[in-house]
Amino acid sequence: MEFAPSAADALRRAAEVRDPSLILILSDVNMPGMSGLDMLPKVRADYPHVPVIMITAYGDAETRRKAIERGAHALLTKPIDFALLRQEIDTRLEQAA
Repeated sequence: MEFAPSAADALRRAAEVRDPSLILILSDVNMPGMSGLDMLPKVRADYPHVPVIMITAYGDAETRRKAIERGAHALLTKPIDFALLRQEIDTRLEQAA
């Protein structure tokens, strides 16, 4: 498991992965420098097989639409329901397998 403090750092770390160990990306929508919504098309272009789950404090319809349109597999709102997060992770990993 890797943690990145920004979208740019996450993209750099993902590019360094040389094996199939990149199996899921969990990202906040609001991050310094580049939003998770702006990061999504880059992730989809470089890692189309890797599911992305987005998290946001702003679960409005427009944010949800943008996230799904740009390639997120799910959008969860804060405060995080950890049982739902676990279910989403398990579902995405099963689909990717």
